[in-house]
Amino acid sequence: MKYFLSLLLAVSAYAGPITQKPLDEFVIYDIPVAQKTGTTTIMFPSEISGLYAKSVSTQEQENAGFLITFTPGNFYFTIRALKPDAEDHLTVIFNRKAYVLHLKASEKPFYNVTFYPDERKKKGEALVPERLLSLMDKAKAYPLLANSQPDALAGVLHAVPAITTYYEGFNVRVREVWRFEQDDTLIFRLELENTTDRAIRYNPQDLAVRLEDRIYTQSLVDASGVMPPKSLTPAFLAITGNGQGGRNNLAPDNKWNVLVVRAEPQLSTSDYK
Repeated sequence: MKYFLSLLLAVSAYAGPITQKPLDEFVIYDIPVAQKTGTTTIMFPSEISGLYAKSVSTQEQENAGFLITFTPGNFYFTIRALKPDAEDHLTVIFNRKAYVLHLKASEKPFYNVTFYPDERKKKGEALVPERLLSLMDKAKAYPLLANSQPDALAGVLHAVPAITTYYEGFNVRVREVWRFEQDDTLIFRLELENTTDRAIRYNPQDLAVRLEDRIYTQSLVDASGVMPPKSLTPAFLAITGNGQGGRNNLAPDNKWNVLVVRAEPQLSTSDYK
């Protein structure tokens, strides 16, 4: 199971040079840092109390992997990788909490990272249906937004797992998965293939995904509930949180297993004895 605790960069698409992330002291944030051109700017909501790392220095030197510019009392700092293989963990002390940034030199860096308080998490508020619908619409429009409005995808991670779950008479392919970090929600684009000569009905409300020994039920689904004979049928599925009021922090490129429940066949009067 891949949590963001250990993986944010191993996705199949670049998240964009400008991004936003909610503050969470229990998450290690992967930050691809500029090396060849420009610098990476890290911004917090207010004054940073301290910065600690092993190979991060305020001046270029042989054993330094990163060059940092920071003025005590500021809410931001800039950082640049000095070596193509530079990697380190930077601890930021902010508002009496420690936040860990996993720094790594990259040819596709974040040029600006803005951390913000996760008000929804603090208040324990659930996502309203309208918000989930807007996330699903954004996932459906991902190719268009990626080309014309990349800033609208800040904080969105995209993966193409190419995973298939096999059932008797049909199979389910996970074509794409998007993670919306601020909302701790993943949107799945599925493709259901009916390999038989008869229609197969299923219960859209029971669609779910399994990851190792954990099952995540849907928070929103867009599916027809029927697979016509010899057909490919699209479906979209969202999962939010861990089902217990907390965050799931799941990366989009996990080895997902899609759970489909067949609909009970309706009996005609001739079926009764």
